[in-house]
Amino acid sequence: MKLKALMSLNHKGKIYEVGEEIKVDEDKVQVFIDKGWASKEAKSKKKETKEFKKESIETKDDASE
Repeated sequence: MKLKALMSLNHKGKIYEVGEEIKVDEDKVQVFIDKGWASKEAKSKKKETKEFKKESIETKDDASE
């Protein structure tokens, strides 16, 4: 089952950081949750967007100076 790491973890030789998805055997899921190491991952994932910003915009008045 996929869980979300709530702290840095070393599981099966791989290091997971906070917020990363971790795959845990079904029989160990409740242990990870009870100890506060991980939480159940939400089914729907948020879509990431990129925002582009311009430092400055040249206006018609600025161009004539």
